[in-house]
Amino acid sequence: MATKRKRSPSPFECANVRDNDNALTHADYTIAWICALHLELNASRTMLDEVHELLPADGDRNVYVLGRIAKHNVVMVALPGVYGKVNAAAVSTDLKRSFPNIKATLMVGIGGGAPGEADLYLGDVVVGTRVMEYDLGKATNDGFESTAIPKHPSSLLLSAVTNLRSKHGMDQWSPRSQELLQRLPRHPRPAQPDRLFQASYPHLAGEQTCDHCDVSKLQLRPRRLTEDFWIHYGVVASGDSVNKDAHKRDAVSRRLQAKCFEMEAAGIMDSLECLPIRGICDYSDSHKTKAWQDYAAATAASYARELLETIPSLASRQVPSVVRSVVPAVSTPSPSAELLDKRKSFLDLLDFPRINARKDAIRAEQGKTCRWFLTHPKYLDWADLSGHGPHSSSLLWIRGKAGAGKSTLMKFLYSEVKKKRFGVTVVSFFFNARGEHLEKSITGMYRSLLKQILTHLPGLHSILDQVDLSFTSDMVCPDLNALKDILKCVVMALGRQCLICFVDALDECNEDDARDMVQFFEDLTDSATEESIQLRVCFSSRPYPYIQINDEILLTLENETGHTDDLEKYVRKCLKAPKSLQADLQRQILEKASGVFMWVVLVVGILNKETARGGLALHRRLSEIPPTLGQLFKDILTRDQERPDELRRCILWVLCAFRPLTPEEFYHAMWAGGLADGQVDEEMPNAEDDEANMALAASSSKGLVEITNAAKKGSTVQFIHESVRDFLIKERGIQELWPDLGFEWEGPSHENLRACCESYLMHPTILAIIKPPSTDVRADVNNSYNMANLPTNRGFWDVLRTQNIEATPVKMPPFVEYSSQHILEHARRAASSVPQDEFVSRFFSSLGTQVLDLCQSVKSKRYGPTATPLYVLADKGFSNEIRTWLNVQPLASVQCDKVLPFQHPLFAAMANNHKGTLAALLNLPSVILEGENIMEGINRRSDLKHFKGRTPISWAAQEGKLKLVKILAQNGESLHQKDPGRRMPIERAALGGQEAVVRYFCDNNVTAEVKELAITSALEGKQHGLSLTLLKSLDDMGYRTWRAILWLHKAAETGDLEITKLLLDNGIDINFRWIDGRTALSTASMYNSEAIVRYLISRGADPHRKCRKNGMTAYDYALRGGNTVIAIFLRESIN
Repeated sequence: MATKRKRSPSPFECANVRDNDNALTHADYTIAWICALHLELNASRTMLDEVHELLPADGDRNVYVLGRIAKHNVVMVALPGVYGKVNAAAVSTDLKRSFPNIKATLMVGIGGGAPGEADLYLGDVVVGTRVMEYDLGKATNDGFESTAIPKHPSSLLLSAVTNLRSKHGMDQWSPRSQELLQRLPRHPRPAQPDRLFQASYPHLAGEQTCDHCDVSKLQLRPRRLTEDFWIHYGVVASGDSVNKDAHKRDAVSRRLQAKCFEMEAAGIMDSLECLPIRGICDYSDSHKTKAWQDYAAATAASYARELLETIPSLASRQVPSVVRSVVPAVSTPSPSAELLDKRKSFLDLLDFPRINARKDAIRAEQGKTCRWFLTHPKYLDWADLSGHGPHSSSLLWIRGKAGAGKSTLMKFLYSEVKKKRFGVTVVSFFFNARGEHLEKSITGMYRSLLKQILTHLPGLHSILDQVDLSFTSDMVCPDLNALKDILKCVVMALGRQCLICFVDALDECNEDDARDMVQFFEDLTDSATEESIQLRVCFSSRPYPYIQINDEILLTLENETGHTDDLEKYVRKCLKAPKSLQADLQRQILEKASGVFMWVVLVVGILNKETARGGLALHRRLSEIPPTLGQLFKDILTRDQERPDELRRCILWVLCAFRPLTPEEFYHAMWAGGLADGQVDEEMPNAEDDEANMALAASSSKGLVEITNAAKKGSTVQFIHESVRDFLIKERGIQELWPDLGFEWEGPSHENLRACCESYLMHPTILAIIKPPSTDVRADVNNSYNMANLPTNRGFWDVLRTQNIEATPVKMPPFVEYSSQHILEHARRAASSVPQDEFVSRFFSSLGTQVLDLCQSVKSKRYGPTATPLYVLADKGFSNEIRTWLNVQPLASVQCDKVLPFQHPLFAAMANNHKGTLAALLNLPSVILEGENIMEGINRRSDLKHFKGRTPISWAAQEGKLKLVKILAQNGESLHQKDPGRRMPIERAALGGQEAVVRYFCDNNVTAEVKELAITSALEGKQHGLSLTLLKSLDDMGYRTWRAILWLHKAAETGDLEITKLLLDNGIDINFRWIDGRTALSTASMYNSEAIVRYLISRGADPHRKCRKNGMTAYDYALRGGNTVIAIFLRESIN
């Protein structure tokens, strides 16, 4: 017996009482972020990664927002109602006193723009590299004499600005700032137009908006091609009052070279060397409105956030990466509806079918077993949250032999700790080797743990706001590394919460994955310990795979006295032997058990059966029972030969099914298997009898198969323990039991299951559902099937004739969904051992593709009535069968079908990464052609892009896959056929600049007209080099076609001067009007191609020539496009 120590019955009761040495103080904040208005603060606080609890004020009159941005702890504050330099100075004085370690100060908000010489629009950001008090000075006879001296931000901030400007290069906009702007969906770019009126034109008195102002008084400015805000650097003019005088604005702007007007920066500069960052909300004139203020505040905050991201940590001591006293950042301000939807989408994506199936399937502990563990010294050390225990480790590892009872113990511990909530969050994952992929993978484990934690602690949902959730729009869960990163972020934001994780059966997942997962948790617990976060992790596994952890508490189950006591309790309670024999039998059972609980349970059951027969040979039977689980399973399966075919079918279905079957599915699968052999009734049985389902599972498997949670929805049929599967596969028990399956037993096994599915789908009841009422089902069956393998008596067809086959909703029999969805997959797996050509032909001629979409929702249907057999075979990966089918239907004859998910067999094979299938479709031995992988870069479904609306050869041309283009052409694909997007393959190649592919087409006798189309596409795609090469290859007649005029217009539109010169040098009429009525000069003016406009004028283009459709000249198009420079040049040319 383990020595008991006096401890609290619930080691986790004090989880919320912990050391708070790492709580932040005033001294930990290094960045000040000051706003003048509440709307500016509202936009700014959205940039916080987290919001911290407030600190004691101690006489400070300011109200702060504390938080973290990137590596910086930031204090935000807004002016208390009254803005201006004096009030800003008072706020900054209190801030500096309360937060002594402020290293940098930002003044973030809105300002009035001074357009002047700058190309400045509403919403743009002005960064003040110098601040001037423009109204500080004295009046003289000559006017106003400024006495202000320049004020500069700190050298730290100026260096950061220089660094960021160099990062942006010549661009005046930032992709990162644009991305950050998406955090503020409630601050969209206003629909109200951006109007800059001439300085001499004042706003109409009494009008709230400029809707009635004279638009002819608007200043002529070039139009921007995008709505992205620009970033400007220069002087910020700071004054004591709001400027609404456009003449004064222009005068100050000229005198100081100012780009922005505001009222607070100069006041702050006296105590803190701040950097003003202003979003332009108006033009500092009488036309000022508030429509652009929210958007301008958002653009300024986005840039300020990006700037801080470039500055290294300024903390004087190591600051915790996530503060324990965290308040969810989304509490203020409230998250937008869009943000809430993204969070919900992410949580929904984490979920998957049967996420708790394994844990629910584990039987509860017997009687009062397992309770010894709660007082075990090692468990108490692990559960001790004080950190002063003998081991003080966050990792507990329970190891034991197969069948020792580890999972039962883990479920018990999980339930016990969950009862003692006391501020503890308890989560678990039980790996299930018998389940589907996510049930036995670490990806599924991370998804499950995240789902449980975020469901239990909704306050941590704010963490998701820092995660790229763009994938939610495609309904795709993030990959493994992203899940690990998110889980780490969530754990490190737990604060005072204690998190307990139970992870069972590590040996049931991939060994390399298990090592990776253990290393992740080892690193995570180390990080949590450093930050005083209470994280405990308990693993359980077999002794292998052997994974060494530096700091763990290890416990081997079969070596524990408490575990031996549990075995004794079970035997004493459950063994039904004569009293005179019980003591001796108990002793022998425990001696042979070697600590394996599953062995004890099975042996007790065997002896109880012997007792029921009179108990005359109990000692003899016990002596015959092998001491290991594997040999015991073999003994159970081979002791008698009752119904061997049924035993084989049962084992193969549980072992090889692509997912666990429900009891009803299993019942019908077993019936379908016996149908062809005449071992069962021909009428489809009722599978809704729970007792019959349980009896069939137990009797057909000789007790090694069970129904999990038999009384609950979602129950499945499985082996009583994973060690049964180990015996069959790892110990090669299946080959010992059924030698005819051979060494490669999987192929023949899947062939057996395929035959069961086929027999089921061909039953009259199912055919009546699949086939339309007018179909002669019997003729189809007679023509396609060997009737020796199907019932032939009169009753079979009587059943068919009496079926109700009217087009009304039908409740599908239980095994229809599985058999229709997986029959082809079983056939594909069987193909390595058993040829499937005959079955494939029979399947499509009799059942057709419609059977594959049975039981599928409209959204989930993959095929539909238009899918060809070749498409289905490519999608499923039938390489050998495709080679046979191509004799009937050559690939070149297959048309794209836009209704299908991948539209063409070739794309279906690529999307599913079926390399052998792709090779078969192309009549190649493999996808390696002349040393090059023709599937290079396509390893998963998301890698196949831009294939919709393409034929295989036009897609290959577009992607520059020259070898694939060649092999498709050799296989009969037409070089001239247009794809559904109305383009030839050479046009797709030219549009994307795939010069090698274009050259191949040109070398293969494409017509002159096709080459002209390629030139048009290259010009459209702005492929200058390719366009030039193709144009130079033309003869004189090539420049005499109507397309040459189109080329000139394309060159004018894209601003390609060299091609414009080439076309004109070859005699193109410079004043010829295209079918839209415009000349090339008008096109260049319309698209702001200034260099082209000047060149065309120099070559004699007529600026007076009007568009045939609207009468506009090139000058008119320039004005419409907002290009002042071109308009002025053309006006001078006209004059």
